[in-house]
Amino acid sequence: MLGKTTGLLSALASITLVAPAAASPEHLPPAIKYGARDCSFCHVSPSGGEGHNERGLWLVAERERREAEVIDVEWLAARDTLLEAPEQEERPASAKAVETLPELEPVAAESERVFDFTTDHGDWPAYGGNLEGHKYAPHAEIGPDNLDKLAVAWVWEAFDNHRYVGGADRRKTPDGLRVTPLMAAGKLLVRTAFSAVAALDPITGETLWTFDPGTGDGPRPTNFGFATRGLAYHQNAEDGGRILLVSSDGWLFALDPATGKPLTDFGEDGRVDLAAGLRRPIMRQRASWNYAPAVCGDVVVVGNQSSDMSHFSRRRDASGGYWQDNVPLGDVRAFDVKTGQELWVFKTVPQPDEFGNDTWENESWRWMGNTNVWTQMSCDPGAGLVYLPVSAPTSHFYGALRPGDNLFGTSLVAVDVRTGKRRWHFQTVRHDIWDYDLPAAPVVADLVQDGKPVKAVAQVSKVGFLYVFDRLTGAPLWPIEDRPVPASDLDGERAAKTQPFPTWPPPFELQGAGEDDLIDLSPELRERAKEKLSRHRLGDLFLPASTEGSLVVPGWGGGANWGGAAFDPETRMLYVASRRMPLLLTAQEIDAERFGFGYRVRPSSVRIGELPVVKPPWSSITAYRLDSGEIAWQVANGEGPKGNPLLQGLDLPDLGVPTNAPGLLVTKTAIFHGHRRGWEQPSTLRALDKATGNFLWEHPVQGTHSVSPPMTYIAAGKQFIVLATGTGMEPGRLTAFRLP
Repeated sequence: MLGKTTGLLSALASITLVAPAAASPEHLPPAIKYGARDCSFCHVSPSGGEGHNERGLWLVAERERREAEVIDVEWLAARDTLLEAPEQEERPASAKAVETLPELEPVAAESERVFDFTTDHGDWPAYGGNLEGHKYAPHAEIGPDNLDKLAVAWVWEAFDNHRYVGGADRRKTPDGLRVTPLMAAGKLLVRTAFSAVAALDPITGETLWTFDPGTGDGPRPTNFGFATRGLAYHQNAEDGGRILLVSSDGWLFALDPATGKPLTDFGEDGRVDLAAGLRRPIMRQRASWNYAPAVCGDVVVVGNQSSDMSHFSRRRDASGGYWQDNVPLGDVRAFDVKTGQELWVFKTVPQPDEFGNDTWENESWRWMGNTNVWTQMSCDPGAGLVYLPVSAPTSHFYGALRPGDNLFGTSLVAVDVRTGKRRWHFQTVRHDIWDYDLPAAPVVADLVQDGKPVKAVAQVSKVGFLYVFDRLTGAPLWPIEDRPVPASDLDGERAAKTQPFPTWPPPFELQGAGEDDLIDLSPELRERAKEKLSRHRLGDLFLPASTEGSLVVPGWGGGANWGGAAFDPETRMLYVASRRMPLLLTAQEIDAERFGFGYRVRPSSVRIGELPVVKPPWSSITAYRLDSGEIAWQVANGEGPKGNPLLQGLDLPDLGVPTNAPGLLVTKTAIFHGHRRGWEQPSTLRALDKATGNFLWEHPVQGTHSVSPPMTYIAAGKQFIVLATGTGMEPGRLTAFRLP
């Protein structure tokens, strides 16, 4: 039996048999009366989709006991107490000053400042600050000496919050607002959870214009539903600039930054249909598009977030065909940034006569899907290379239908941005049966080794490794060894015999778990952990799923996730936030004739009194000297659950907040990130010392922070820092800070 997690999950008003751990935020409202506030009511994390906790497993078991097709949240009445509905939060105006600060006037010189896709001149023109994914700005106005004077300048509420906050149709409850805005063309540019766009005055936060593509009027997209990460921006000497929006329902728009109107010379009336044009169509109900596209030169590169649960369809789908007939493709496409014309397609599952096709045995390449790029990409503009962090193939935890290494699944691929041809690749997990996607944009970094310049690219991972390569050739900067890993004993499964292990840099997370790695904050906790896991398998990083249940650490929701890494190009320090989320991968035999395969693998959390079953820190921030690969420091990410009743009376160091791995912003003077102490407590903007990781300062923000990295820019001669907050039941907001 699994431990009960804190928090609150998507309440499963009707989660279907086809999605055993899918995030369904539209099901959250019916569970509010039982105490739900977010998706961790039934899942491992507040966003859902990362395995079930004890309550979620109870509901799944109840569905099977009742032989029901769907779960009814009302079943919870048999075990949970009804609560009074929480009062609705008062909604503020679209933008308002929160603290009294002197008014600022625009600086004339800013209208003429240089635009070069960097943060050097005060803009933040890409999701990661620059095209290389650094999340860095060289601004020094805000620093350790004046953090105590940093104050909230304004708070902006998303103009389309009315769609779900207090609205009539609460089935469309979105994911948390996880956007990182852009600063370009003299405006702050933000994408909302419903794929709408707003331009804000960067000084006051007032809305200048809005664009709503109508995505929020349609059905809820798959996976995380109505969700957002950000936008892209392009500008050159001949082009007055354009905003690139990829809506959740699969349209690529080019917008005029002056007005927000679609540029009609792009695609058809300003948009391109991303569901069409591939070797088989993408069904919109099986894919979503939440991340900012990548701009590299005059090319915009787009991936997608295929449904992770496509393989849990019945053997025959609603149209009468086999589910394998239209598993969603993960192919990556590039378009001319000015015209919208498709330039190339990179097939992440190689077809006949293409490199890597032989790694898909039993002709599984014919129907295979997923293997997509759902996260951010990065670019080396000088070399003309775009770097694709590719995810796991279809059927993430049981690969009997796809024997072989499965290129380019869970691989970093360098692609020529002009032609779409593979320049090099490295597969970090062969035949991935753990869902160990590469979750974030790799960092393009110029290093110095033995006194010589090195052009590098550094990829953080869910498994806790930092992979570092020569970004032009793909050669590892330090040796990577193939080592034997455990075999699978599930019928039909052929796990890879070896996996690649970097010999350097050291990993930033716990990898695998034995008895010595179990929680030991007290003798009682250690004994309870041993007892809880006595019937399950413990072992290596690449321990396959089993019918007994295999404990995997960091877990596919652990390690580094989509918040990624940040890099200071002056000191050549790389910073990464991570979390350890131990999960049990338990295989259950199912009717192969009905479903097309023999096992369903059900991920689930394993905790003791709401504490993770392994040793802390449960989330960390790690700093690497990337020239040498050494870890300079590692600190726990916050105090963590010291107030838990099982920890009363213990003198403990910081434990790290479980499930929290925030995206980082690095400036010349400090590290900034959003921080939450726990889901029952307010969130803050936090600053850390770059040299030590020591805590420097924090300030409360309205709403709940959900991982998104902050950003910074210069307006009216002042440095601003902006952070997004909001969960499915809270308004989406931006909070801007500056000095008086």
